[in-house]
Amino acid sequence: MMKKTAYIISHSHWDREWFLPLETLRYKLVTLLDETADLLENKAGFDYFHLDGQTIMLEDYLAVKPGERARMERLVRDGKLRVGPWYMLQDAFLTSSEANVRNLLYGMQDAQEFGAVEKIGYFPDTFGIYGQAPQLVKQAGMDAVIFGRGVKPTGFNNQVFEGGYTSPFSEMFWQAPDGTRVLGVLLANWYSNGNEIPTGREDALVFWDKRFADVEGYASTGALLFLNGCDHQPVQVDLPEALDVARELYPDVEFKHSHFTEYVTELRKLLPSEGLQVIKGELTNQRTDGWSTLVNTASSRMYLKQANQRVQQLLEKQVEPIAVMAMRTGTAAYPEEYLKFTWKLLMENQIHDSITGCSVDAVHREMETRFMKAEQAARAILDDKVARIVRQVDTTAKFDGEAVPVVVFHTSGYAATRVVTVDVELSRTYFAEMPFEEIPAYLDGLPSVHLEVRDVDGNLVDADVTELGMQFDYELPDRAFRKPYFARRYLVSLVAADLPRLGFATYFAVPVADEKVTVSGEKDAKRLENQFLQVDIAENGTYSVCCKKSGAIFAGLGAYVDQGDIGNEYMFKETGDGVRVSTEDLLAECVVLESSSVRKTVEVTHRMILPESADVASFADEKARVVWHPGRVSPRSERMREFIVRTRLTLEAGARALKVDVQMENVVADHRLRAIFPTGTTHETHFADSVFEIVERPNQVSEEWQNPSNDQRQQAFVALGGLMVVNRGLPEYEVAADGSEIRLTLLRANSEIGDWGNFPAPEAQSFGEQVASFYVMPYVEEELRTEGAKWAYEYQMDPFAVQAEGQHDGRLSGRTDFAMWDDVPGLIFSSWKRATSQDAEILRFYSVAEDEQKITLHDAMRKTTILEAANPDAELEKSWAVAPSEIITWRKEDAK
Repeated sequence: MMKKTAYIISHSHWDREWFLPLETLRYKLVTLLDETADLLENKAGFDYFHLDGQTIMLEDYLAVKPGERARMERLVRDGKLRVGPWYMLQDAFLTSSEANVRNLLYGMQDAQEFGAVEKIGYFPDTFGIYGQAPQLVKQAGMDAVIFGRGVKPTGFNNQVFEGGYTSPFSEMFWQAPDGTRVLGVLLANWYSNGNEIPTGREDALVFWDKRFADVEGYASTGALLFLNGCDHQPVQVDLPEALDVARELYPDVEFKHSHFTEYVTELRKLLPSEGLQVIKGELTNQRTDGWSTLVNTASSRMYLKQANQRVQQLLEKQVEPIAVMAMRTGTAAYPEEYLKFTWKLLMENQIHDSITGCSVDAVHREMETRFMKAEQAARAILDDKVARIVRQVDTTAKFDGEAVPVVVFHTSGYAATRVVTVDVELSRTYFAEMPFEEIPAYLDGLPSVHLEVRDVDGNLVDADVTELGMQFDYELPDRAFRKPYFARRYLVSLVAADLPRLGFATYFAVPVADEKVTVSGEKDAKRLENQFLQVDIAENGTYSVCCKKSGAIFAGLGAYVDQGDIGNEYMFKETGDGVRVSTEDLLAECVVLESSSVRKTVEVTHRMILPESADVASFADEKARVVWHPGRVSPRSERMREFIVRTRLTLEAGARALKVDVQMENVVADHRLRAIFPTGTTHETHFADSVFEIVERPNQVSEEWQNPSNDQRQQAFVALGGLMVVNRGLPEYEVAADGSEIRLTLLRANSEIGDWGNFPAPEAQSFGEQVASFYVMPYVEEELRTEGAKWAYEYQMDPFAVQAEGQHDGRLSGRTDFAMWDDVPGLIFSSWKRATSQDAEILRFYSVAEDEQKITLHDAMRKTTILEAANPDAELEKSWAVAPSEIITWRKEDAK
């Protein structure tokens, strides 16, 4: 007979903000930790408390009680309070690859500062987990993960249903795409299966008989896991007494108040030699009924996803690398502390009930402020470092002493030709130079000039210049008081050819006294064309894209389809009547907004007539009765509203993709708007960018699937049959079951949280102006993981330019590339930063190639892990082999 040991782990799953706002829950958190600390110090038999895998709980507590830090550190050092490894419990799919790394890096760093790290990959309530998680946690020194979702069905209030398992046991092995394998433990009966253990004998018998049956139904060994706690659960103060009762009732069972490290250590000794399954890749409840995947959190409150994408990219691909450049050039120290502060501010918004958009309105209003603050902090760092670098750049124009230097920064990691827009000032006149009220007349009296743009060799560059007139601005000098001024300002868009992979290039705006020659651009409102693409717009506003390289033509792209939505912030559910409205039969209005040698933009306007909401009475009744979303049948309203969609199609010189910007004035409730992209072919699978991988997903659902929708999540792009849709902060898409089209969600409007009760969230309707941006790009299918992926990542953020303070000599060449590697197709640049230890540079790539790749670095470096730790015994090499799907990080140690 198998010996049974019941491992009871005390915890409280702490959603920092959710159905209650942050400060309401912080008040409860302080009470929880005060009571828990007292128990750990004073109550015999209460030995451990798991702090939900996230160190932010301690930060939130100590913000109120800073004097308790020493006490918390003592409890962590003594192994009683178990903290880490994460900074916060993120949504894995809606946060970037590098954000997932920072979450683990800073979480483990903070936990270590408190005294110890609980080295268990803890994903209790993540809404699906990316396939590279085993490699990520293994690099961080962990060989086991505990998770609550992904391989079996859950329902209303996280109720567990029978059937449809990917694994017959709660224990399994989980393998990443690179082959890294860790032990996985599914919380098969949720993270509350040992909650509120009774102290009365009769109640305890009923409780434990049921719990043993539930756990043993999935356990492969006699090591039985019981989690004593749930969401915001107060600590069970009489737990030792409850366990004493259990020991009397079940003398053949050993009851241990325990922690995850002890449980996993003992579990490994008992695992069967065969029978455990190996689960490969991402865990997204593929083999369930499809109704509780929580995937549609990817489209709730889309404005949050867009802000997150913008700030992530700003930190990863501009602030960090440019801060390294500034340190490399001796112009400024690396701002590690301020970067950590900014990352943490952003990560407060990446918690799984926050970035998912599935909380009450007060939570998400506060998130908007946090995003704004994080972006302000990031741009403050960026502006400072850029200004210091530009002062060291040689900006002399050998061909014209009056030329105004402009330095273009480009840090995507890939050489590219891009259109860059910058404000250029002429005739700056400070308030200190004359009475400020006289300056406007003085500037107006100066001779009229226009600008042309030249490169460092004096060659004319394609540019479009718009005079903005006289404008006010100010300087904030490093060593002086602010300096207000007026200047004549021009908006300059230039074609920056072959930009450095990781550096800058200098251009010059040259004042020309002659009258500006107005070049009449192409006025055809139905065609856009450059050297790579030809785009033709149909009468209904759809467009065809012809790839000149391959000759492939994709027609009928960009129609809009609107559906009713009677689901909630977690899950989409179409209205019972199935009424959909499409733009395919509408006559669109097309107007050329801009046409020059730099770009052409056509605005396409659709006037859709949509139901103004779901049927008010029946839907209100379903919500009031807390009808679970699959059972809702309300129709759309018979009252109609005009819904205007304005689409700007822009094709820039040198661009390999059509840029699409959509503006909507949302006056309609309870609906989802998607853009449709037919490929003209059928396929069994498609590809999407995910965390540290390009994942291939099937288009057909499993036999267990019942949900009519099969929505998925992406990071940068989805690719199907030679057509790629590259998004900016639009993570939800669906591919038709036959692989014939991509459906990209632009807007989803709903009115309640959902999950376990009736929680109104009217601001989730996202009324008012809403925007969406994406690119449509043909690719050669054999080049998806090389050229296609490169341009998808390139288009995630625009290069930017700044005007230098006049021409001057400098230590840095006007064109400088800091890239430290020879380009290898199939290896994706991920990060260039300083180590948190401040003793090395960190360079990270990951492979999306199907075969081993070799990369040559310009300097010898040592291989490290995502934790960036020094290893003096590691090889110091320039040439490296990178395995398929490997995440590889190098350290370039500072000279001593």
